[in-house]
Parts: sequence; C-alpha cells; structure tokens
Amino acid sequence: MKKITKCVISALCAATVLVGAAACGDSAYEVAVKNGFKGTEAEWLATLQGSDGKDGNDLTAMDIYNAAVENGFKGTYIEFCENVLKVNVKENNDVDTIAKNVTSVVSIYCGFSKTTYTGGVGGVFGGMMGGSPTTTYYSSAGAGVIIDLDKETGDAWIVTNYHVIYDADSNVESGISDSIWLYTYGALNGFDAEKGDQLGDGMKATYVGGAMEYDIALLRVSGSEHLKTCVASEACFGDSDDVQVGEKVFAIGNPDGAGIAVTEGIVSVESEYIDMLSSDGTNTVLQYRVMRTDAAINSGNSGGALFNTEGELIGITNAKNASSEVDNMGYSLPGTHVKNLIDNIIANRTFSGPRVAKLGIMVQIVDSKAYYDENGVLKIMEEFQVASVQTGAASGVLKVGDSIKGISINDGEWVNFTRQYQLIDQLLCVRKGDTVKVKVIDSNGNENVVSVQFDEDTDFAAYD
Repeated sequence: MKKITKCVISALCAATVLVGAAACGDSAYEVAVKNGFKGTEAEWLATLQGSDGKDGNDLTAMDIYNAAVENGFKGTYIEFCENVLKVNVKENNDVDTIAKNVTSVVSIYCGFSKTTYTGGVGGVFGGMMGGSPTTTYYSSAGAGVIIDLDKETGDAWIVTNYHVIYDADSNVESGISDSIWLYTYGALNGFDAEKGDQLGDGMKATYVGGAMEYDIALLRVSGSEHLKTCVASEACFGDSDDVQVGEKVFAIGNPDGAGIAVTEGIVSVESEYIDMLSSDGTNTVLQYRVMRTDAAINSGNSGGALFNTEGELIGITNAKNASSEVDNMGYSLPGTHVKNLIDNIIANRTFSGPRVAKLGIMVQIVDSKAYYDENGVLKIMEEFQVASVQTGAASGVLKVGDSIKGISINDGEWVNFTRQYQLIDQLLCVRKGDTVKVKVIDSNGNENVVSVQFDEDTDFAAYD
C-alpha cells in the first residue's frame, strides 16, 4: 500500500501464431529438396495430404512442418514458418483469457482522515486542550478480485489485502476505511479522498471481515447499477497446490494507483514463508505463506490477482522485496489458502474475522525431499510430526512423535498431506461442531485414525 497513492500488479502470456503471408524466395518444395528430399514436386505434395486429398482440409502449419521434417527439413518450427512458408510470426498474448481476467479485477481507493491539534495546552493532553483542530484527508490505493457476482442484482463479493483498507493512524477507531470505492476496468475514476466518488462509476464497498494476521479482507458491493451494465465478471479459483516452479503466470492489478494493468512472469518458488511488520504500528512481525514470482510487483499491486495461463486465480498479490540489492521478488498469497479463508470468514459472519480450528499441538518438519509424482511433476514431500501437545481439541488424542498423514472432516473425503501447510489450510475448513478424523503413524510405525471433536469456542483461534 502507498499512502496518497496507489497499489497492485499485472501480466501476459505468449504462444506462437501465424498472421500473414508473402510470396517470395524458394518454394517449400525447393527448400525440401535442398534439405535432402528426393522426388518430384508432385511426390513431395503427396506426402502432405491423405490418399484422397481431403485430409488437408484441416491441415495446420505444424502438420506441414512435421511432414517437412520427416522429408529432410532441418530447422525449428519458427524457422520453417518464416523461411519456407513465408509468413510473419508474432506472439499471441492470450488476449481472450486476459480480457476475461481483467474484467474480474477492480481498482480500490480508500479515503482516510486524520485530525491534529495545534496551539493548545500541552502536557498529558498534548495539544488537544484548547487547540485548533486540523483535519487532513488522504488515500490508499490497491486492487481487489471479484470472486462472486450477481449481475441481475448488482451484488458482488471482492477479496483484497487487509493492509489496503487499513490505516492505524486514521481517525476511524478500527483503522478500516469507511470510504472504500471500487472501479472496474474502463470505468472513469472520480475518486476524491474527502468526498468519495465524484463521477458515478465508482462502487461503494463495505467491509465484511478479514484479519491482519492473514492480510485478507472481504468486501461487499450491493445493488450497484454499474455492476448490472458493465462487463465485470467473477474470477475462478484454481488449485494453488498444483502450481509448479517455472509455471508461467500473469498478474493483474492497479500498479502505482494508475489503473488496471497486466504483467507477466513465472512462479519462482511455489511455497515459502516471509516475515512482514504488521500495519498497526506495533512493530509486530507477522509471517505469511506465499508463492514467489518474478512478475513485476509495484507499489499499488496489493490485493491484485495472480492468474495461471488457464485463466484461473491462483494467488492474491500482497508484497515484494523492496531491497535495492534484490530484483524481481514479488509475493502472492496462495489461492487455495485464500479461498478457504474467505469461506471461513463468510461462515463466521457474526464475527469480524475468521475462526480457525486449533488442534492444540505444535508440529515440526523432520524430513523433506523432492520427488516426481505419477504425472512426472516435480514436487516436495515433507514429513511432519507432533513436537509438543498443548491445550486444545486434540489434547490426549495426538501424541508427541505422531506423524500426521491426512484428515477427513465429518467423514468427508480424505485429504492426504504431502506438505505441512496443507494441515493449516484444512483447519480453516473446520467449523464448530465438526468431527475431524486424523490419520497418523505413531512413533512405533503403526498407522492409526483418531477422532477430534470441535465443540467449544476455545477450540478455535479468533482473529478480528
């Protein structure tokens, strides 16, 4: 977040397409002969079609290239297109997918005020006694992602970062802005820090719930006439647990508060932890699990979306390494983690934040190694055990040395763990009254299934 400024991200994905042709230079047949084909031009053409000549009806440039390679062409597909077929080649930016994703991201602008006093009595009361008040108005900017949309009613749910809408120094006791305005792609930005939207395209949002400890906030827009008629859409969550190192991604947000934009990158690290100072002025260090990307992350990217090339939402951008000695290290909260957290907030709307199930144990990773799964995808396998047992729902049920292998909530589908963080994510899905079965291997190597009941308020950690 950047005061009196901006926040967010962007991206782009590429593939190769043919866009034009010109007739000049050697023919494809002549090039094939030069590259070793022996036979007449008719014989060469016969290799590019079926016996009745109809197979070429849906012939692609790649089909022709493959046939040419079989008959002696040496060179890449791009070289074949440019030098043999004489076509111009350019990048396909997946504009259809990006366009759909762009319409699911909104720019967010929050108005804040702060009152100071001058000329009054000092001492315990500072300058407030008899002092002259001066109120200043300022703003923060970021982005949000529409995760649920009803065009008919003009209602929507939007997820963003907590720090985008929060400022501990403002006049509002909670620190949450009471003037949150959203703008869809292409909408006129008429935001004023003191007066709110001034042109009519802005959508007033209300804060539903969230937590600084997770850096997630959920917003609600109701009855927006703009939403009913604009091209806004909702994002579709993908499974961030399936994200691979090196996978191409693109981020969409509101960099520098200048409007929605797109940037491209790859996943540098699929899961790691970073430490950040809390935004409440207490200098508390908070730890977040994130994915690292080299997509450009700038001031104002906060709350923006990280999409994969299928157009699925796999992350919510929340930070970057701003060191002058570090380049291209941006971070996003994993999408699956965010989805579980949002569902938790909605399920606990009588509170202002999530309620997270506590097993009452501390765990530690005792082994970690890379492996290839059945699909040849490189992954990491972690073994984690109970390191200590504290007060909680699992007291007396789980024991020190137990390796936790998976859980099932209310006899539902088993979720088997390969990483420690999956246990934490699943605990977000537990509600009061639920029964959780835990699969463990004890210190003697025996596999057991134990049941843990979550019936008490004290079985949950509260975040407001």
